[in-house]
Amino acid sequence: MRFLHTADWHLGRVYQGLSLLEEQAHLLDQFVELVRQTKPAAVLIAGDIYDRSVPPAEAVRLLDETLTRLVISEKTPVILIAGNHDGPDRLGFGSRLLSEAGLTVRGIRVQMSNLSS
Repeated sequence: MRFLHTADWHLGRVYQGLSLLEEQAHLLDQFVELVRQTKPAAVLIAGDIYDRSVPPAEAVRLLDETLTRLVISEKTPVILIAGNHDGPDRLGFGSRLLSEAGLTVRGIRVQMSNLSS
């Protein structure tokens, strides 16, 4: 069984006053192509999907487009976990409905103290 793991997309990042969305869209195109070629059993996106808890609308659209391509077009299940830059409530919106299509979203942050018990 093959999984493809990625993290820290930071969609919507602005660096020195310049939006990186165009470059991020290009890289996500390449990522979708990698999924197409390798045909993993699932894709795991482990946190920091957005660069801030309330991302710009363009970043939300880019994520929506990318996830649609992965789950619907490539028929690849995706597991998405919120990171410290993500707003877990916003990222987790619709997670029960989306799971029926093959997209699992977990917006709950795990506290390190919970892992030690």
